[in-house]
Amino acid sequence: MFLEVCGKYDYVTMEGSGGILCPLSMEGGGLWLEDVARELGLSSLVVAEAGLGTINSLTLTVEYMRAKNLPVKGIVFNRFHPGDVMEEDNLRMCQERTGLPVVACVAKGGGELSIDIQALTALYED
Repeated sequence: MFLEVCGKYDYVTMEGSGGILCPLSMEGGGLWLEDVARELGLSSLVVAEAGLGTINSLTLTVEYMRAKNLPVKGIVFNRFHPGDVMEEDNLRMCQERTGLPVVACVAKGGGELSIDIQALTALYED
């Protein structure tokens, strides 16, 4: 079904939930989100909470994905409070530690990404 959708549209986004080490099924040895990303040849954006603990969890996620040869294109921060000193520092530190761009920040309660169309379409390029 996913490949059918890809054949109909220029840009397709698939959402994963729970993180790259999220089990989707435990039958027959298990199926994990990383298996789906690998099988479909998908690049990823890592979505992370903006607050305390994100430098550690985001860096570990990115390094795990790189070790498994799963391409990561960038970072999206969720529940971000512009002007919050800790969260602004987390953003900067995560970029420095991973070498990835923060492509968007979603405010607490926000429902839209504020991202330039050229930056958005670049995420879909190989």
